[in-house]
Amino acid sequence: MGTLKSLLANSTSVKSGLFKSSLAMGIVACISLNAPGQQAYPHHPLDGLSTAEYWTVHDVLAQSGHLTESTFVGSLLLHEPVKDVVFAWHPGDAIPREADVVLTSEGKTFEARVDINSRKLEFYKEIPGVQAPISEAELNAISEIAIKDPRVLAALKVRGITDLSTVACEPIPLTFRVFPEEEGHRIGYGDCTDQHGAYHAWGRIIEGLYILADFGQQKILKVIDTGALPMPREDINFEEADARARPGTTPLTVSQPQGPAYTISNTGDISWQNWHFRFRLDPRIGTVINQVSYQDGDRLRPVMYEGSLSEMYVPYMEKDAGWSWRSFLDAGEFLYGGLIKPLGADDCPERAEFFTGYAPSSKGQPLRRENLGCLFERVTDNPAWRHFENGNSGRMSRELVLRSAAVLGNYDYLLDWIFQQDGTIRVAVGATGVVETKGVKETHVEDKMGVGPAEPSYGTLVAPNLMAVNHDHYFSFRLDLDVDGAKNSFMVDRMVPQTISTNNRTSIWAVQPSIAKTEKEGMINLDYKRPAMLTFINPSVHGKLGYATGYEIMPAATAVPIVSPDDASQRVGGFSLHQMWVTPYEPEERYAAGTYVSSSPGMQGLPEWTKANRNIEDTDIVAWYTLGFHHIVRLEDWPVMPTLWHDFLIRPSNFFDQNPVLTLPHQP
Repeated sequence: MGTLKSLLANSTSVKSGLFKSSLAMGIVACISLNAPGQQAYPHHPLDGLSTAEYWTVHDVLAQSGHLTESTFVGSLLLHEPVKDVVFAWHPGDAIPREADVVLTSEGKTFEARVDINSRKLEFYKEIPGVQAPISEAELNAISEIAIKDPRVLAALKVRGITDLSTVACEPIPLTFRVFPEEEGHRIGYGDCTDQHGAYHAWGRIIEGLYILADFGQQKILKVIDTGALPMPREDINFEEADARARPGTTPLTVSQPQGPAYTISNTGDISWQNWHFRFRLDPRIGTVINQVSYQDGDRLRPVMYEGSLSEMYVPYMEKDAGWSWRSFLDAGEFLYGGLIKPLGADDCPERAEFFTGYAPSSKGQPLRRENLGCLFERVTDNPAWRHFENGNSGRMSRELVLRSAAVLGNYDYLLDWIFQQDGTIRVAVGATGVVETKGVKETHVEDKMGVGPAEPSYGTLVAPNLMAVNHDHYFSFRLDLDVDGAKNSFMVDRMVPQTISTNNRTSIWAVQPSIAKTEKEGMINLDYKRPAMLTFINPSVHGKLGYATGYEIMPAATAVPIVSPDDASQRVGGFSLHQMWVTPYEPEERYAAGTYVSSSPGMQGLPEWTKANRNIEDTDIVAWYTLGFHHIVRLEDWPVMPTLWHDFLIRPSNFFDQNPVLTLPHQP
């Protein structure tokens, strides 16, 4: 997370000149702008809101007197119809369309719902005790007030800073309860940067100067000055890095002269290699995959009703009072401009197809964002299977990638949904961007052990007077699996040791299956010493050998919190306590840390919902998988971080009767 200038810069659309393709691709690209990513008008109940629908919501609120000069829109999202309504809908039927709006006025938070078809305000009500997501207008206003505050000007002058043209002072929302002023108020806290000599403000922090502000009252409450530190001045302009081929580089070309092998209907349905699905681009959570199914012979079999990111939690590990407050629930706090930002020419191959989306302005007006998603095929250069037996047998594979990029100030996350020919969906997060840094007095480290400082470290010195702070990343994915239908169960196959005395063996392991009956039984903590397979099965559908059909969520390398569960920061990221949660389908339960995450008391969302310990057996259930990693910054992560990928698989488990890629061609 980071400064307003960078956040706003990241919301600027990439020019449409990125559309490079063959004639066939160009024809499809023209269709796609009004197809799956964002519709000119809706074709399906789960389509994203169109321009006309944004304006309808805006006008209904304005005409009802609820969109005044002092009102800001923190969130404007599609109110997704319940599953029964979607299942009952058929092309040609009237499409139910509603929008949920969160607004703030004079520090108070309001919820509204608008029936778009009837142009009717269904309700408008105050929600006490919570804070709406911050709007761009609020941040702009408080930043202008902060830079003019006499206390701020005096602190800058002490540091020798009198030219304010490159200075930004930007209080931002607090995720957890840090100050007593947060009670009943819309509070921000932050610091200042001096961008002089750089293209961006990362690495130019004015350390020791902090500002406490009230967004509702548009007032600076406190200016805290703990003393000046040297301003980091090392070159950080990674934008100027040469783009040159290394010695020996030769051309590497992938082409599709006949166009892509996937198809996109004019109503937004995507078909590829037996897969069928649709998607929308949501301002809060990014890409939402819907109605995923697999064509298995003459059967179109449901796999997942909906899959999406739900929340991101990034706590920093620095004890200094100016830094210990830094924890972010990025998907719920900063919705302006949308979570995902435009993709560039280096983000997707030139054969990719790009999609447009929309996000609300501070007044609820539609902001058009081109290139928010891209779709492309790629050859993996890996065999789908192989075996050597008196000669080699095998098949090569390809895959389909749907990509977006979440940008939260300093950090960029590539978010990939990858469809594989064997019925697997790989979900991958690629972390890149700029690590967040703190000004320090040190210009080098004193190596006392041959490996670094002897005392505990809170970060890595990446440049003179500049330390990158240790931190964590946690991503909650909401996966509404409907394996061969909506009524599923969660099966945990634990590998348990067995004592034997055969052929000099003394110990083996066996698989002990169990069905989780309640939400508490569905909470899973990964443990290398207690391995298990986590499978969502349909107990009413069986393959030819009698196994219930299923899909496994297969974790890869991940991380778990090691701080105290009672820590105020950890409480707001309470979903990270377990790597798997399973809940019954409930339409209003969409965000793992709760709907309102600023100034949160913590343990909202999943920790709160699952207190009821509801039934999750043989019913419509939702999986929540937590992907995480700890980040001890390396020198190689500065001034911009090489992309680091983490992933997990959603893969068939006894879903097919045999290997589904047995008959692939030899060339992909």
